Amino acid sequence: MIAPNEFWLRLHQLAEAYSAEGLTPAERSANIIDQFAGMPPIAQRELLADLRHVADRCPDLYPLATAAATNSTRRRDAG
Repeated sequence: MIAPNEFWLRLHQLAEAYSAEGLTPAERSANIIDQFAGMPPIAQRELLADLRHVADRCPDLYPLATAAATNSTRRRDAG
Protein backbone atom coordinates (compact mmCIF):
# COMPACT_ATOMS: atom_id res chain seq x y z
CA MET A 1 0.00 0.00 0.00
CA ILE A 2 1.30 3.47 -0.84
CA ALA A 3 1.58 6.29 1.66
CA PRO A 4 -1.64 8.36 1.96
CA ASN A 5 -0.15 11.52 0.44
CA GLU A 6 1.92 9.85 -2.28
CA PHE A 7 -0.50 10.82 -5.06
CA TRP A 8 -0.36 14.49 -4.08
CA LEU A 9 3.41 14.50 -3.69
CA ARG A 10 3.87 12.92 -7.12
CA LEU A 11 1.37 15.34 -8.62
CA HIS A 12 3.42 18.22 -7.22
CA GLN A 13 6.61 16.70 -8.66
CA LEU A 14 4.94 16.32 -12.05
CA ALA A 15 3.80 19.95 -11.99
CA GLU A 16 7.33 21.08 -11.13
CA ALA A 17 8.82 18.88 -13.87
CA TYR A 18 6.36 20.29 -16.39
CA SER A 19 7.16 23.88 -15.41
CA ALA A 20 10.90 23.21 -15.70
CA GLU A 21 10.52 22.21 -19.37
CA GLY A 22 10.25 25.80 -20.62
CA LEU A 23 8.88 29.28 -20.16
CA THR A 24 5.67 28.92 -22.20
CA PRO A 25 3.19 26.09 -22.72
CA ALA A 26 4.32 25.79 -26.36
CA GLU A 27 7.99 25.58 -25.35
CA ARG A 28 7.24 23.02 -22.64
CA SER A 29 5.19 20.88 -25.03
CA ALA A 30 7.88 21.02 -27.70
CA ASN A 31 10.60 20.01 -25.23
CA ILE A 32 8.54 17.19 -23.75
CA ILE A 33 7.56 15.80 -27.16
CA ASP A 34 11.15 16.07 -28.46
CA GLN A 35 12.29 13.94 -25.53
CA PHE A 36 9.44 11.50 -26.10
CA ALA A 37 10.26 11.18 -29.82
CA GLY A 38 13.80 10.09 -28.95
CA MET A 39 12.63 7.20 -26.76
CA PRO A 40 12.45 3.58 -27.91
CA PRO A 41 9.02 2.55 -29.25
CA ILE A 42 8.35 0.22 -26.29
CA ALA A 43 8.90 3.10 -23.85
CA GLN A 44 6.69 5.35 -25.97
CA ARG A 45 3.86 2.79 -25.85
CA GLU A 46 4.09 2.49 -22.06
CA LEU A 47 4.20 6.24 -21.56
CA LEU A 48 1.31 6.82 -23.96
CA ALA A 49 -0.73 4.35 -21.93
CA ASP A 50 0.24 6.19 -18.72
CA LEU A 51 -0.58 9.58 -20.23
CA ARG A 52 -3.95 8.36 -21.49
CA HIS A 53 -4.74 6.84 -18.09
CA VAL A 54 -4.04 10.15 -16.33
CA ALA A 55 -5.72 12.29 -19.00
CA ASP A 56 -8.87 10.14 -18.99
CA ARG A 57 -9.26 9.64 -15.27
CA CYS A 58 -7.94 12.72 -13.49
CA PRO A 59 -10.03 15.60 -14.90
CA ASP A 60 -12.83 14.73 -12.47
CA LEU A 61 -10.46 15.20 -9.52
CA TYR A 62 -10.09 18.98 -9.89
CA PRO A 63 -13.71 19.92 -9.11
CA LEU A 64 -13.82 17.33 -6.30
CA ALA A 65 -10.58 18.65 -4.78
CA THR A 66 -11.82 22.24 -5.12
CA ALA A 67 -15.03 21.33 -3.31
CA ALA A 68 -13.08 19.53 -0.57
CA ALA A 69 -10.81 22.56 -0.11
CA THR A 70 -13.83 24.87 0.08
CA ASN A 71 -15.48 22.61 2.67
CA SER A 72 -12.26 22.46 4.71
CA THR A 73 -12.04 26.26 4.71
CA ARG A 74 -15.67 26.60 5.76
CA ARG A 75 -15.23 24.12 8.62
CA ARG A 76 -12.06 25.86 9.78
CA ASP A 77 -13.69 29.29 9.63
CA ALA A 78 -16.80 28.05 11.44
CA GLY A 79 -14.91 26.27 14.17
